[in-house]
Amino acid sequence: MHPHLQEITGYLAHVRADLTKLVDQTPPAKFDHRPRNGGWTGTGIIQHLGKVEGSISKLLEGLFAKAMADGMPAETGTESRLCSLDQFRFLDRSVRIEAPERLAPEPTAELGTSWSSLQAVRLRLLRAVEHVDGRDLTVVSAPHPIFGAFNGYQWILSVGKHEERHLIQLRETLSEA
Repeated sequence: MHPHLQEITGYLAHVRADLTKLVDQTPPAKFDHRPRNGGWTGTGIIQHLGKVEGSISKLLEGLFAKAMADGMPAETGTESRLCSLDQFRFLDRSVRIEAPERLAPEPTAELGTSWSSLQAVRLRLLRAVEHVDGRDLTVVSAPHPIFGAFNGYQWILSVGKHEERHLIQLRETLSEA
């Protein structure tokens, strides 16, 4: 795997390992607790993560397929892409970001189903990434609804940043339960 994708997928794996550890070490009943601030339950957070990652995976599949058909060039750059989203302060939870209705958790969300779905969409994302290994993902772009245009690397990285942001939220929620 190209070093750019290797470092980004390594970051995704690291964040997912932290999330998995938290899920595995927490009694399932705690995931149904609604925090005092009226936010999402732990189960709702897990379901939201799956919905967002599924949506991004679908977007990337389309972008990558079109770019490959158009002759997406090989990657020649060597600089790291891990800091390419730092200016957006994804992890700053003092800034509230409202999810669109289609990505919000459903009141009937179940932990087991939501967790399984999250695992499945990660495999979908990784398959899309493997398809463009060695290609220059800076040539593909799509607008993020809040932050503006992201290139392919940034879209992949945003999955980990989004998950890390909600991992912080999940820890807060579960600590109240």
